[in-house]
Amino acid sequence: MDFSVNRIDICSDDKYVLFSFYKNGIPLQDVSPKWGMTLKKAGSMRFRWNEENNLRMNMFSSILNNHSSKSEFVPVELIHSQIVYDVSSVADTFNKQGDGIITSNKNLIPVVTVADCVPIYFYDEKSKAFGVVHSGWKGTGIIAEAIKIDLEKYCGSVDDICVAIGPHIRNCCYVINEERTEYFRNNFCNDCVVKIEKDFFSRRSELANWDYGSGNLYCLSLEKANLSVLKKIGIKPENIVVAKNCTCCDEVFGSNRRETILSNNFTVQAAFIGYM
Repeated sequence: MDFSVNRIDICSDDKYVLFSFYKNGIPLQDVSPKWGMTLKKAGSMRFRWNEENNLRMNMFSSILNNHSSKSEFVPVELIHSQIVYDVSSVADTFNKQGDGIITSNKNLIPVVTVADCVPIYFYDEKSKAFGVVHSGWKGTGIIAEAIKIDLEKYCGSVDDICVAIGPHIRNCCYVINEERTEYFRNNFCNDCVVKIEKDFFSRRSELANWDYGSGNLYCLSLEKANLSVLKKIGIKPENIVVAKNCTCCDEVFGSNRRETILSNNFTVQAAFIGYM
């Protein structure tokens, strides 16, 4: 069976979106947590422990109010790693750096930030553990670390784990050099990289000014790389949903690559999961 693939339809007025997990190809409704992310219209959700971001705090308050939720957001400061924190309270990540959070506490909403990197959400229907990870190219494979915690600490079941791969920069826009290409071929799968066509930059002139280094260039599919990780673990294809939206193509999303080409700033989005 093919992996379940959907394109998220988003209204231009939306500041955030929420979606359900799928199990056996069927969406789970009120029995499971929802996965979601803020959009460009919400503004930058950048997070650092030594900074205040009132826009972020107001956005989170709005989300909770909209869903009559008394839950608390649990943040972590990202460092493009494969570090995942297992938490039972908000205090468990205080002043910590890493790229993923897992919990079984329904009163918590784990949150990471993304701006082209892949937000990956998971929920184990058996153990009731859930979480989110930030999977940039350096951190590809971090979802395996989160699932390992679920299986070992929470006695989870591979057959009951549901995964959602959120919007991210896709292979239509993600150009990489030979060195990074070899890294992905050697560590993930051959078909996650494809050599770019000769007329690529004539069709995508807005990407031509990015510094790619020298040598041959390739397009990278972070989706395929992460699906190869999930396949190796044994996650059922019918329990996986992939958002086909490209954050670089679609201006409803913030994008490091698209926005830094135009200016020195880009919009960081919050990727979160919880009972709402």
